[in-house]
Amino acid sequence: MQDRRESWIFILTLGSAAAVLLSIAGAETLLAIACLAWLVVRPRPIEWPGYAIPLCAFMLATVLSLVMSPQPEVGMGAVRKFVLFSMGLLVTNFVNGPSRARVSHVALLAVAAVTSVVALGQFALAYIKFLSTQNLADDPTVLARITGFMGHWMTFSGEQLLVWCAAVPAMVVLGRRWSIPLAVIGAALVLSFTRSAWLGGFAGLLAVAFMIPRRVLIGVIVPIAIVGVVASGLIYHRIAMSFGEKFAPDTGRLEMLFAGFRMIQDHPLFGVGPERIHTEFPHYYRGTSLQDFYYGHLHNNVVQIAAERGLPCLATFIWFLLAVYADLMGMLKTAPKDTRWTILSAIAALSGFVVAGFFEYNFGDSEVLLLLLFIVSVPYGLHSVPSEVGERSRAQATYAS
Repeated sequence: MQDRRESWIFILTLGSAAAVLLSIAGAETLLAIACLAWLVVRPRPIEWPGYAIPLCAFMLATVLSLVMSPQPEVGMGAVRKFVLFSMGLLVTNFVNGPSRARVSHVALLAVAAVTSVVALGQFALAYIKFLSTQNLADDPTVLARITGFMGHWMTFSGEQLLVWCAAVPAMVVLGRRWSIPLAVIGAALVLSFTRSAWLGGFAGLLAVAFMIPRRVLIGVIVPIAIVGVVASGLIYHRIAMSFGEKFAPDTGRLEMLFAGFRMIQDHPLFGVGPERIHTEFPHYYRGTSLQDFYYGHLHNNVVQIAAERGLPCLATFIWFLLAVYADLMGMLKTAPKDTRWTILSAIAALSGFVVAGFFEYNFGDSEVLLLLLFIVSVPYGLHSVPSEVGERSRAQATYAS
């Protein structure tokens, strides 16, 4: 009976991660049900991932920033988002076997492939429309990019990036039949024309390229290369626009970074306050027009967190990332062959996320955050790299018994 209950919580957790590729509302609903089921069942002592302490420190630093904010009511969304961190705990405790890890990656790969097919259809329709209008607003490489089931192309490309990066090492155990879904996701990633996702994908692949079989590496690269060659004219068009004169979305990115640095200089300890970048940006902007680009955030994880929540909060964020990397590298040294791929998947996805985060505030995207926590937490459920919190929890459980 207990095993059956655990299986249901696993299914709900995986359902939440897969649903995030389709609907954030559906994903959060399943996440809430999984957490509630866990509270009711309580099958065994909680296993804590190694990054639990730095993540708690990040939450504490965020709360302090909110308390010191001149408009704390505006930033409550940053605190409410803490519930998403429960994904890491659920995965650590219930994705706790090689078969569950494999099923999890298959599910993510399958759903991502479906969303990619939809997105490729969107691209075809958008390109046909652009050929007839020649309007920048209809250009599928710039302002009319593919979104899949998401509301924005950055969210879509950020999700596909994580699934693609994680799936590359998974091909070792999933087999050739999953090469086609992976190629479809790769094609959608290329045709998303999101440069941060391109760079993130390259970084994720490079991070594990020398640790996976050559046949797998070739099988991943060839489809991407073919799509790249076919779409080379459009890729050149997209890159050329980046170096064109005063293309507002790109020149605006530089202005955002400079404004962010000025915010950090004025508010180094607690930042300007969670969710207040949009309010403060006009005061720090040195340009002439605010009409041509979006400035709700600063399109960079490091600058965004430091400017919004302060340098101590940024330090906890970096601590979190380094803790995950350190744990994964430690697991890699002792992992058996049949689960080593899960660690490489986590390393690839995390590397893609980090590099893409230098050009986009992807940590603030709920969909991307949920998916990231799921992927990087899978190895914690399979390998023993306990945190101090987890050690205390197990010690208390042993004493009580």
